[in-house]
Amino acid sequence: MSNFQRDFLENYLKFGLGSMPKSDIDALVMHLLDLYGVENSGPLAIHSNQTVSERLKTPVNKVKKMRYDAALKFGGRIEDQAMGRLLAALSKATLEPDGNKVLLIIEDALAKNWLQGQLKIHQHIFDHSFNTEIIKVSVSGLFEVLESVFDKQELLDFKTGYEAAKKEQNTERMIATFKGVAQKFAEGAAKAAGKNVVNVLKAQLGLG
Repeated sequence: MSNFQRDFLENYLKFGLGSMPKSDIDALVMHLLDLYGVENSGPLAIHSNQTVSERLKTPVNKVKKMRYDAALKFGGRIEDQAMGRLLAALSKATLEPDGNKVLLIIEDALAKNWLQGQLKIHQHIFDHSFNTEIIKVSVSGLFEVLESVFDKQELLDFKTGYEAAKKEQNTERMIATFKGVAQKFAEGAAKAAGKNVVNVLKAQLGLG
């Protein structure tokens, strides 16, 4: 029996045969497809909503909703899910040319809603006026959110790396340096946060 089959049956039979609503079955299947893929495709979690929509012949808005439902109902602790997914986005983040704002591409509704909620709590403004999947946030705002939930030493190293990146005279080198320290922070912060966050990060990045 494959991992997909085993996990499906374990969840489906948890409250008795036939007791799981269709919407939950859809969310469970989406969860397992993101974890294991279909027909040896590898985890679908690493692919965009549009790509998954094309592969599954399902409207992209439905894919977004099922992924959100899957994270809420089958992903484990919500905060771990949000942290791991945010770190995955951060590992691919970039800087605006002036070095004062971070650009994150976040398709994932759970991670995006959680980050935006945290920014509001800390009274920082985010911008996605041109594309709802691209979030612009000030570096100071992002660091304040990260400081409230992630390891302080990892964040200190990230800040130091960011300051070094900002001093680069060449914009391309500044962005490349920032990407390197952001990826290192994501890996270190996930380890410090615990196994569950590491597993979410790995799933989002398609790592074994």
